[in-house]
Amino acid sequence: MTRTGRALLIAVAASLAAGPVAAQSWSLRLNASAQHVEFRGLTADSIAESGAVTSATAGPVTPDGFAVNCAGNGFCYFFRPGPVLNGLPASAGVDLSLWGLGLQGLSVRLSARGYTDLGGDRVWPGTSPPFNLMEGYAEYLRGGLTAQLGRMLDRGRLASVGTSGLDGLRATWRFNRDALEVGGYAGWGMARGTILPVTSPAVDPLADYQPSSRQIVVGTVVGAHLPAVDVQAEYRRELDPVTDYIVAERAAVSLQARPERHIRFVTGADYDIAQGQWGSAEASASYSGLRVSGTITARHYRPFFDLWTVWGVFSPVPFNGISGSIAVNPTAKLQVRSRAEWFRYDAADVSTPSVTLEDRGWRWALEGTLAPAERWTVEIDTHGELQPGASSSGIDGRVTWRPHAAFDLSLDGGNLERPLELRFQDAGVTYAGASAAYRVGERWRLDVGVDRYWESQDRPDAAAIDWNQWRLSARASLTLRSAADRWLPPARPAGAAP
Repeated sequence: MTRTGRALLIAVAASLAAGPVAAQSWSLRLNASAQHVEFRGLTADSIAESGAVTSATAGPVTPDGFAVNCAGNGFCYFFRPGPVLNGLPASAGVDLSLWGLGLQGLSVRLSARGYTDLGGDRVWPGTSPPFNLMEGYAEYLRGGLTAQLGRMLDRGRLASVGTSGLDGLRATWRFNRDALEVGGYAGWGMARGTILPVTSPAVDPLADYQPSSRQIVVGTVVGAHLPAVDVQAEYRRELDPVTDYIVAERAAVSLQARPERHIRFVTGADYDIAQGQWGSAEASASYSGLRVSGTITARHYRPFFDLWTVWGVFSPVPFNGISGSIAVNPTAKLQVRSRAEWFRYDAADVSTPSVTLEDRGWRWALEGTLAPAERWTVEIDTHGELQPGASSSGIDGRVTWRPHAAFDLSLDGGNLERPLELRFQDAGVTYAGASAAYRVGERWRLDVGVDRYWESQDRPDAAAIDWNQWRLSARASLTLRSAADRWLPPARPAGAAP
């Protein structure tokens, strides 16, 4: 058991021993899902250079029509379609909350997932490691103090790409009726964008260059939470415990203002102290009304890498973008949503005399939801992207019928075209499927679905591989609660004495 796990168990045991447990409450959610998928890869092959023939429409090919690459060593190399492999990725999870443990203000949260591939070919990614502790911590709230011990998700600005985590301790204190907040955290960090340690084989970012031990993370947070303004500043440092070298050092500030209940302004920026350069920054303005809501955003994005990685050597350049979204509800039964973004990369300072590369792009989407009758819902989504290196355009649709409050039936389908700028073999995918969902009160939920995918490939040789496939899926979830938490007390009649 890890030190974090031992500390969590000790905290739980201490809470149980602190006083009577008659008022204990808990909430438990169990879920499981599985999906049948088909996968077809490529098999490397070669022929003697003398066996290659010249095609009228392309370069050298094999006698049965596969394009080859002749290396000048007497052989030509190519790829044949691999065998069709079947995977059955499955997962199970548990989410548990405990409170009323005998010590006022103490609660425990646990969220864990297990993964496996039940198929014989075991080809589906994402099923390793077989067990993952998403969250597992004890929390204590008393007055202005909030303290957490264990594994915690960290969604702050400096947490890294997406969601990351921390194994350790976080504590904050609020002054002046929650207006001013100060706090800090310390522990062992996770790999970027995951809740796995950077030493996990499932991460394995750079093989021999992967750190041998987890980084130590320390940070401080200061914030002010006023009626119309939230401001927060954060400093974070990560260290390699073996060498004592700095892995990362950054600072960030963010602000959210609500001058009027329909209007909100959000802005923020971070600075990479270790690299000596500004990171990402953005500013947005939003309006939310009864019939119309929208947001306009300007952002500057610079990818961030730890100092131990080699990716910073390639000097990745940032991009600047402007985006906007709007949602309109002309009637109670219709909603129309649209969003668009234009972006441009900074100069990469590289020489490509024979190639002209694009440094800008845009993406857009138009969505609509219509409820033509009480039990029917129709959703349509069209979208497109024009980006350096690759583009896409597509349309998706879904029709849902609810014959009963606990039962949904849906039909969906769509098409995606993927023209590739710097690669051979443009492709398109068309799909159609059906799904059903059944709910038993707030306790049970069952979902099943079946989808069929057809892929077309635009290439002149025999390597236009058939990747058409079926996918079957099933999900189930069960929510349980303690008797004390199962039902809310009845509403007090108007005018009744408290």
